[in-house]
Amino acid sequence: MEPIRTDFAGYEGMYVAIDHRTGKIVMADEDHHRLADRMKAEQVTHAAIRRVPRVGEPQYVGLG
Repeated sequence: MEPIRTDFAGYEGMYVAIDHRTGKIVMADEDHHRLADRMKAEQVTHAAIRRVPRVGEPQYVGLG
């Protein structure tokens, strides 16, 4: 079974809703609250919200 790969090109700095089943981005927004509201309004229940970092933005890992 191949792992799911998601193409985040063009979504840098945005919050995206990723379909759990396919790995495809179903919607995106610059504000995570607005994205969550849109997901609720459109009854999108099979996706998770993640933020796509900008190019060169540090990615913090761990607790320290």
